[in-house]
Amino acid sequence: MDVFVDYYQLLSLEPGWDTDRLRKALKNAFRGNQGRINVATGKKREEIEQRQALIPKAQKILLDPDAKAKYDQELAEWKQTATPFEVAAAAAIPTLLELWQLIDDGRYRDAVEGGKKLVQHTPNDYLAWEVYARANYYCKEYRTAVSAAEQAIRCNPQKAELYADAGEYLAADEQWDKAVLQLHRAIQLEPNNSGYKLNLASIYIGHEIWADAEALLKGVLSQEPSNSTARYFMAIVINDRASERISEVVELANSGKQGQARKILKEIQRDFDEAQKLAGNNLELLDLLSSNSIQVRRWLGVNFYYRLFGFSLDGVLASPGFALMAIDGGTNQLATIGGVIVALAIWGYSWVWLAYKNCGQDLIKRLLGMQIVSDDQRLPSLGQLITRAIIKPFNFFLAYLVFGLIIVFSMFGHLGQMGSGVAAAIGMTVGLMLIGLRIFWDLFFVTSKEVMPTFFGSALFMHEKIARTTVVAANKNDVMNFGEYHWF
Repeated sequence: MDVFVDYYQLLSLEPGWDTDRLRKALKNAFRGNQGRINVATGKKREEIEQRQALIPKAQKILLDPDAKAKYDQELAEWKQTATPFEVAAAAAIPTLLELWQLIDDGRYRDAVEGGKKLVQHTPNDYLAWEVYARANYYCKEYRTAVSAAEQAIRCNPQKAELYADAGEYLAADEQWDKAVLQLHRAIQLEPNNSGYKLNLASIYIGHEIWADAEALLKGVLSQEPSNSTARYFMAIVINDRASERISEVVELANSGKQGQARKILKEIQRDFDEAQKLAGNNLELLDLLSSNSIQVRRWLGVNFYYRLFGFSLDGVLASPGFALMAIDGGTNQLATIGGVIVALAIWGYSWVWLAYKNCGQDLIKRLLGMQIVSDDQRLPSLGQLITRAIIKPFNFFLAYLVFGLIIVFSMFGHLGQMGSGVAAAIGMTVGLMLIGLRIFWDLFFVTSKEVMPTFFGSALFMHEKIARTTVVAANKNDVMNFGEYHWF
């Protein structure tokens, strides 16, 4: 029968936790287990890998309100029937293998009782003290675990792994200085052991001592460029260090220094991109790193000229509809209505359906490496995409007033005295003047919904303001990558 898992205890979550604390606990659990995997062997390594596999399950359940409610009910029922401990181990002194098996089975209290008997029987065996320390550690008896680990060191002072274990237990007991000292001793005995360095880096990361953590990680990566744990830890260092600079951006923006704020935002974004590159294909870590990155990309927005090019391609996308509308110079009402329907159908398919199926990337945004995100830093909902699609043609008309004027004067030119050629010339002149003014204006102000939009920018961002969405730069590997694009 499967052992029931208390995810709150697994993540050391206190009552009253919120989403931010949960994400931090998930990140700490991932970091701690990943570091221990590198130094553990045999049964210990298998056990740690099993604990690591529980993290995405915990994340999936606790971040889903419905799944969490169901799990909380099951947890409450389990606590009512579960005994505090398993029946004590048999009177016979267990072997090391049996004790590790008890730990593998999650019977930590039984392992503690059996380990106590074993160390009494063989007080000079460091292996006995080692397993006894590990069992106490899993029971959260950290002081006893530290004491047992120190006894193991006294039995075999030349074994580096024992110092590393002691450092792990001291860190769990929040005796950070002593933990760092023990890990340094382990590194002195085995200077090429990257696992010990990663455990030490993990402590530095937990205390936000970025410089020391980065120095250790660079040393590991210089010897082992493909070391996944070192890359993951470096991603966390770069990501979290960049996150600390966001408050600086807020202060600059509030004081009217938008230019400096944007400059720092770009530096932060580069750090976030580097962190995501280091995270590679680790979806768990990428999810933990994504929140601030989306926030910064939302603030930065997408350069106006890039978006203008996107608008142009949107126009090309709907060209079959425009072609129908132009039949007989726009005087054929049936063709005009049909053209409008075709253009709106094409835009609706791209702007709503494709964007909804592809994480906020319609066809043109996928092509140019852009993405729609919600202002609450989530993927846009179907309702938000529909709202954008309804309002966007008006923004499209504003951005291309020249073409709008041409169409209007062409369709209704017979009501006035001027010909369609003169109307087109007037529309072209007015449009070019507005676009020229827009480009000139944008040279001096930030074109962003979040950081001081210009007057014309505010008009162009109307659909984003109402739908509470923003277009951001997507990850570089999304550009022109249609291999995994969902068309239906």
